[in-house]
Amino acid sequence: MLDDKKDDIFLSRWISGELSEEELQKFQAHPEYKHYAKIMAGADALDLRSYDVDDELSSLKSKRHQKVPKKTGSVIKLWPYFAAAASIAIILGLFLFGPNESFSTDYGETLTVQLPDGSEMILNARSEAIFDKENWEKTRLVSLQGEAFFKVKKGSKFTVSTKSGEVSVLGTQFNVQSQNSFFAVQCFEGKVSVVNKNHTAVLTAGKAYRNLENTPENWNFSGHQPTWLTHTSSFRSIPIQYVFEELEKQYNIQIQKSNIDLKTIYTGTFPNNNKEVALRTVFSTLGMDYSISKDGKTVVLEK
Repeated sequence: MLDDKKDDIFLSRWISGELSEEELQKFQAHPEYKHYAKIMAGADALDLRSYDVDDELSSLKSKRHQKVPKKTGSVIKLWPYFAAAASIAIILGLFLFGPNESFSTDYGETLTVQLPDGSEMILNARSEAIFDKENWEKTRLVSLQGEAFFKVKKGSKFTVSTKSGEVSVLGTQFNVQSQNSFFAVQCFEGKVSVVNKNHTAVLTAGKAYRNLENTPENWNFSGHQPTWLTHTSSFRSIPIQYVFEELEKQYNIQIQKSNIDLKTIYTGTFPNNNKEVALRTVFSTLGMDYSISKDGKTVVLEK
């Protein structure tokens, strides 16, 4: 979320068009940008005529000593302006101070969040989670985009909702990953129920499910937690497209991959805390040469 101390100034500068190009690009990439854009689009649609305060004040002064007729002429109606301002303030208040709690991570970041019932959620890089704090006891519902590991306290039904599917549990530890046409769930403790499009699965500890480009698959694994919690990204028979996307999320880089077969299957790992080793590990395994731009932000692949 935006920094509460800077919200008013930052939003005011954005509305006034005073953000630098770099600031605007960062704000447009923020998960909350689309909400503010909708608010401003609605405000712009209001039919409000222009109002010159100085001109109207001068006019009022010139008429100050004139007799006021019983039948008034045209009246300047300020209520639309106040109504518009009030509407925007109310809507902004819902997003900034409403019951929803929103958490997100940047490139290469992880974030541990204590949920209202004592459950724990750990977000991987470039992920976002939202939940209703006020109604948490009734819902225990988290909306997730990206990847997160959950340690759920026993209680009522706990649900993680993504655009690809839902995971429901009563008390367990599990990992959920949802990006583009890739959806995967690993159960580390207890039992989870997975609903993904037309497929359902019940997972116990050591069981996993994934749907990759509409192909469902179940498999077994070992381990007590996802490897990314110890700064290692792991992949099992997955197209390199998703490996490249994870590299980009962990190191804030862009990989230029023209003329590369992104459906090439990759199995392996790379560290999340050493870019040089990560790039060398992945591309040497794939037999690819690469170069890095001077600013370290772009990786160019060569077949």
